[in-house]
Amino acid sequence: MKLSGSLADPKVENFNRLYNSYYSLVFSIVFSKVNNYHDAEDICQEVFLRFYGKMQEIENPRKWILGCLRIVVIDFYKQKNRNDEDIDSLFNDISMGYINGFKEARVIISQIIEEVCDESGEEDGSDASIFNLIAVYRYSIVEAARHLKLNYKQTRYRYNRICEKIMSRLREKGIKELGDLL
Repeated sequence: MKLSGSLADPKVENFNRLYNSYYSLVFSIVFSKVNNYHDAEDICQEVFLRFYGKMQEIENPRKWILGCLRIVVIDFYKQKNRNDEDIDSLFNDISMGYINGFKEARVIISQIIEEVCDESGEEDGSDASIFNLIAVYRYSIVEAARHLKLNYKQTRYRYNRICEKIMSRLREKGIKELGDLL
C-alpha cells in the first residue's frame, strides 16, 4: 500500500517510513484476531488509510495506529454479525499478544509472567506494565519509561530483572531456551 508521490513530498515520505515500520506489527496482530489472510490485509489497508487521512494531527503514530486497529477489528466483527463473541476480550487476552502460532506456549509463558510479576512485590503492578509494554506491545524501553513516568535506567533494570526471572522459571520447568517451548 505504499504511496508514491513527488520525491520532495514530506507527508508521503513520512507515511511510507511509518508504514514500513508498523505494517508487520499491525498485520500480525490483525491476523491473530481474524485468522484470515485476506481479511487481515483489508483491515490493515483500512487502518493505514485512516492513518494517512489524520497523520498530520497525530502526536504518537504507534499509539494511534494500535488504537485504530482495535476499532477497525471490532467494526469487522460487528459487520460479520459475530455478536455471540465477546469482541472486547479479543484484545484483553495477554496470550494473544504472543504471535508464534502455538497457544500452549503462549499460555505457559503468560502464566509464568503473571507469577513472576505477582512475586515482584510491586503493589501498583508496574513490573507487569513494564513487561507488557516492552515485550507484548513492543514499546522501546524509552517509550515505556516515558509512558510509566520512570527513567530509562530504572525501566531497563526492571525489565531485565523480570526477563531473568522468567527465564529462570522456564529453566525450572526444563525449558532452556524459548525455542524449546516453541
